[in-house]
Amino acid sequence: MEGRTHFAIGIACGVGLACTVGDTKDVMNLSLTIITAGMASILPDIDEDGSLINNFIFPSLKRTYRSFALAAIGVVMVLMYFLKGLPDWVLYTGIFAAGVAYVPHRSVTHSFLSCAYITWIIYQAVPEYTYAVAIGYMSHLLADAVTSAGVPFLWPYSKKFSLKKLGIKVKSGGTVDRWVARIALILSCIGFLYLIGQVFYDEATAAGWIS
Repeated sequence: MEGRTHFAIGIACGVGLACTVGDTKDVMNLSLTIITAGMASILPDIDEDGSLINNFIFPSLKRTYRSFALAAIGVVMVLMYFLKGLPDWVLYTGIFAAGVAYVPHRSVTHSFLSCAYITWIIYQAVPEYTYAVAIGYMSHLLADAVTSAGVPFLWPYSKKFSLKKLGIKVKSGGTVDRWVARIALILSCIGFLYLIGQVFYDEATAAGWIS
């Protein structure tokens, strides 16, 4: 699926997570949970130079140089870890960035292993957003599983899994792809309005305006 569809699905998942376990007294935390899930949902496409995530990270850099830049960032993070004694998550992030810079599209980054690795890094760096990253990242893998190309869930086992044998296959950029993005955004807006309403309700209750 297209990056914007993945992002819309990730945002919807973030809203769902916030509705389920979010602290409705903290609007900032709710918003960051949703945004984090959205960003995690496009992270698997870091292996594609022209992807939405790479356009976000390297907006002014030509596609030709993006893989090199990503690898360079990874190497610098690893070096800084050893030279400056930075936290372990910096090392693991650097290894990921350098390791996936030149891998083929829809390979290691589209696997359960990569999802677990990224979730583990976030757990060490900012544990309060662990679930947001996990659900956002996984939403990307599951969404790509409905396309005919499939995804290598069990990488390094190279077989790609998809639902095309069940007659379910979505063309990236096609009509269904675009409608999925629209529906996800509509659901996100509805969910976010519910969250904001809950915030005001809780504040009004605490202030004694509502008994």
